[in-house]
Amino acid sequence: MAERVDTPAIVIQRFAYGETSQVVHLLTEELGRVVVLAKGAHREKNGYEGALDLLVRGDVSLSLIQGRELGLLVRRRVATTYPGLRRDLRRFGAATHLLRQVLHFEPVGAGGGETFRLLDRALAALEMVDPARIPLLLLAFDLKLARQHGFAPEVGHCVRCGSPLALARFVPADGGIVCASCLTRADEGERIDRASAALIRDLSELTLARVGEPSPAALARARRLVADHLEWHAGASAELAGRRKPRVARRTRTSHGR
Repeated sequence: MAERVDTPAIVIQRFAYGETSQVVHLLTEELGRVVVLAKGAHREKNGYEGALDLLVRGDVSLSLIQGRELGLLVRRRVATTYPGLRRDLRRFGAATHLLRQVLHFEPVGAGGGETFRLLDRALAALEMVDPARIPLLLLAFDLKLARQHGFAPEVGHCVRCGSPLALARFVPADGGIVCASCLTRADEGERIDRASAALIRDLSELTLARVGEPSPAALARARRLVADHLEWHAGASAELAGRRKPRVARRTRTSHGR
């Protein structure tokens, strides 16, 4: 039997289905990433308060059947379209980076709770943040997403021996900094300096408002190191997921409407 679920949700991906409908990926607070059919989404009158555009947050009602990956979107009430993002091409472009990361790291059935709230807070902050600090906000998002998935980069001590001294190179496959004594070869990983390491640590642990303005060089290096780190772990996660059966969105506790 179908189960009715009410939950906040953000549209993170959508595709046309026939002439009037859409298949939509939602990041929901209750269930994480789910895939639903929105019947008649392109009709002038529908139950969704307009088109199911990307980056729209609303309260949705879903009809789900155990064992089926595709659910049904019954209705939606729009809470916000994050209008500040739509008035500024740079902010909107930054928001698409957030969506790519969520789609990359959250398979169907994952990403509820913490990831939903992380994305919602980041989108709201992106509407208001000083444009010069947008790269810092994106880097902070990536680091917090990595932490939620259990592979936050270690920048305080050597990941091989635990020493806090002579930290020399950042090795994504090892998950962080390796000291000079533990390197197997001189060009292993990439060089990291104290300013870049401190920036990665601060953005992982502090709110954005408490992080000072880094030098352009430190920011550029930190962004490159974190991108390499995420790329390596995304590949490892995809390889692991390929050995598993596809995950199906399901309830972890019952809630038939609120």
